[in-house]
Amino acid sequence: MKLSKLTCSLFVFALLSPAAFGQGLNNSSPTADPEALKKDAVAFLRETMADVNNLRTLENRISFSAELAGLMWFHDEKEARSLYLAAFGNFRELLFQYDQQMNSLGLGNETDEDDNIGMYRGNIFTDITDRARLTRKFQVAMQVRQQIAMSLAEHDPELAYQFYFDSIRAVSNPYFQKQAANRDDYFETELLAEIAKSNAGKAAQLARESMNEGLNYSHIALLTKIHEKDPEKGAEVALSMLVKVKADIDEEELWLVSSFLGAASESFEASQKEGGKKPMLTRNELRDLADVLAQAILNGDKENENHSGLGYATLIEKYNPGRAAQIRAKYRNLATGPRGTNSNVSYNAANAMANAHNMASNSNGRAERERQERERSEAEFAENVEKLGNKQLSKEEREKVAEQARRILMSTPGRDKKILGLSALAATIARAGDKELAAEIMKEAQALVNPMPKNYQDFLLTLMLATGYAESDPARAFPLLEDTIYRVNDTLAAFIKVGEFIDVAGELIQEGEVQVGAFGGSMIRGLTGELAMADATLKTLARADFKKTRDLTSRFDRSEVRILAKMMILRAVLGEKKQETKETEASLAK
Repeated sequence: MKLSKLTCSLFVFALLSPAAFGQGLNNSSPTADPEALKKDAVAFLRETMADVNNLRTLENRISFSAELAGLMWFHDEKEARSLYLAAFGNFRELLFQYDQQMNSLGLGNETDEDDNIGMYRGNIFTDITDRARLTRKFQVAMQVRQQIAMSLAEHDPELAYQFYFDSIRAVSNPYFQKQAANRDDYFETELLAEIAKSNAGKAAQLARESMNEGLNYSHIALLTKIHEKDPEKGAEVALSMLVKVKADIDEEELWLVSSFLGAASESFEASQKEGGKKPMLTRNELRDLADVLAQAILNGDKENENHSGLGYATLIEKYNPGRAAQIRAKYRNLATGPRGTNSNVSYNAANAMANAHNMASNSNGRAERERQERERSEAEFAENVEKLGNKQLSKEEREKVAEQARRILMSTPGRDKKILGLSALAATIARAGDKELAAEIMKEAQALVNPMPKNYQDFLLTLMLATGYAESDPARAFPLLEDTIYRVNDTLAAFIKVGEFIDVAGELIQEGEVQVGAFGGSMIRGLTGELAMADATLKTLARADFKKTRDLTSRFDRSEVRILAKMMILRAVLGEKKQETKETEASLAK
């Protein structure tokens, strides 16, 4: 039985609320030095890894240890490799357990096994067999296998590729082997593309092996990346692809072959320019490829009402004009058929459209006026905030501008918008040096929040307020969040009871431990993916006082939630290097 959307949201919020970070004031000093902050965070990561090793379920241990390894990579590569190897060992052990359990059940009905995933969509009285549970777990494990491999591929793509294939070799159950054989070609070529960034020769070798299983569109993208890195190796892969196309092509793959021809053609044209590199294919090889594509079109039995054959002809004509002429002749009747049939809209249809337009014009005009008014207010507010950032303003001038911005905000419907707007206003004023005015504005925002939050909305508004304080006055954010965490603990205990009651399939809670990692299923992964919105707040709090931010995680009652809280802090502090690397790669690719 599936959890309702509202129940899921409440459950995950209680479990993972980014609001649950902070601590009462103590005498620790602020962490101002970025290098000192990173050093403290790495030590915190090692502490967190020890906690991960004490989790009950292999699933949670695998999820967290793989992510910790990725965060550690930029600070201690040797230790990061060790963490990845530990995650690999745990993953293989998990698959071995699934395999042994499935083997102990004996041979089942394959049709039933293929259909058993439907049991998870049934009602509360649907029987979910042990075989169905194991199959579902194995399928989730295959998805996590991809996540771990891609995480490692950012650092060591060859090791990631090795893990991806080696991890499955221990599986002996026939049905699991069949499931594992349903390869994700796109994902595999993505891994190869990562390898190509550092080792084009190895990527070319693996690409040729991959093509033995059949060509797909992602091979074209892979060929392009290999050729960009090493034109010689790219030409070798392109030639292997040409041989494969000649040996095995059908009418369903015309788009694939035309894409290959297009990529190779662009490469050839670029090679003819000054300083051009070796093309993927020579002119003669391009002619052969164009001929293969043309023959497949000419021999095809399908009627092509969209005239795509003529589009192929334009590309083919560059290297094989004779075949292009034959294709045009084949489609001449379609190309020169009756024209104008659909060029005119009937009077009745046009009249109906005009009437509909007239009926909607009044409401559209009102909506447009409201939109313009909203945009005008937003622009005026943004302009005022920008003015407040000017440190040269006198106190009187700043108060006057702030008052104008507050009037705009208070006329905006919704407490959430008011709190966020006031928080942004206070943060800007605080950065300009006027702490007194910023505190006054945040006090106004605090008046909009229930001091004793009880429901989902109350908690979210409290989080917004805490986020505002984190930017303008972190010392006020910590006690506010300290109260929230105790309340979330109470809510969490209640929701876990509800979760156990509703989670008939046993996906969310196993061995009494909530699956807050990648094995929690697509629902948990999707909802926890939104936690990144808390990164900026956590980063601000960590910079203000890392010890306070770190120590509060121990206040969570449940070990898996304590670890997730630590992971959120580590992502916010140590994830910067990973993001910088991605941005650098993206800029170099332009």
